[in-house]
Amino acid sequence: MTVLCAEARFNLADPAALLRALCEHLVEHHATVSEREGATLIVLDGSKAVLRLAKQELLTRVEAPNLAGLQAMKLAIASHVVELAPAGSAPAIGWQGDGSGPSLLPDFRVLTVTDTETLTPHMRRIRFHGEDLARFDTLEALHVRLFIPPAGLAEPVWPMLSEDGLITQPPAEQRPAVRKYTIREIDVAAGTLAIDFVLHGDTGPGSAFAERARAGDRIGMAGPGGRGLREAERYLFLADETGLPAVARMLANLPGAARGLAMIEVADAQEEQVLQAPAGVTVRWLHRDQAESDAAPQLLAAFEALDWEQDGPSLYVWAAMEHDAFRQLRSATRQRLRPDLDQHLIVSYWRNGLSEEQHALEKKAAARAG
Repeated sequence: MTVLCAEARFNLADPAALLRALCEHLVEHHATVSEREGATLIVLDGSKAVLRLAKQELLTRVEAPNLAGLQAMKLAIASHVVELAPAGSAPAIGWQGDGSGPSLLPDFRVLTVTDTETLTPHMRRIRFHGEDLARFDTLEALHVRLFIPPAGLAEPVWPMLSEDGLITQPPAEQRPAVRKYTIREIDVAAGTLAIDFVLHGDTGPGSAFAERARAGDRIGMAGPGGRGLREAERYLFLADETGLPAVARMLANLPGAARGLAMIEVADAQEEQVLQAPAGVTVRWLHRDQAESDAAPQLLAAFEALDWEQDGPSLYVWAAMEHDAFRQLRSATRQRLRPDLDQHLIVSYWRNGLSEEQHALEKKAAARAG
């Protein structure tokens, strides 16, 4: 088997201390670390790095079976060396060997619009063509990051890996907006996928792109990430429009014998869609236009009204919605789920009054606070 490799020397005041910190950090990212013949071996996602200490240097050799793996390992090592080095002492980085020269990020793909379809008054499906999509064909990680170029830009400009293995961003006026979406359908053999966009006017780059998208338009995609479907004896899905594409994809891929319930909140009956699901899974639509103004969020009220089987089979709850509803639902499920048997993933996809960037920063701050 062909193995690609690259080498770099990092000049550091205390290379041993940085190596310890690097190993501890990458273990948190599911790397395995071992010692072999006086060197430290780090294995991550099928690629490996061999690191040796020298006087005020950290000697690094990375190996991978393909270019994407090599670039990913170079980025993992270089970015964390820069991050973990004492302030003002990050070393200059120069890689030698395979994969030299600027390149797209290893998990980045360029997608070209092939056609669009209006599903409901506020939901549009856009179909794309792309190359090498196999990594995105998974139900364990449903989210991708879309890189949406500014409107009117003649030629998209993408983030790149530079000679030092670090990411170089385009100039601010050319920089794509990054938004998280869910792949609704994917056909790796045909090189096609579809993504459903909620239309809410020109209030965000994703919606604005979906409104104007035409065949031949290009965007970028990276990932996948997030968590998705888990095995259980019963399923409960709860979502508003933003979580609907993910729920629809999971429903379509459940085992034929699966049992459960999906409750989806939309504006009104016009926003309902025909969803594929096993016979044992019921899809129930909730309409906001029928809710009283002072009522609890519809998804929360519907959840609390469920006739719960306290000694029933194992349950997996997957939910995605607005932030305030998410907080209330998460609290309610934790009171009812059995920690030794049931599983849940309840996430906030958006928050009233905040941009996606502000919401993301808020969630990161909350995660750091514990």
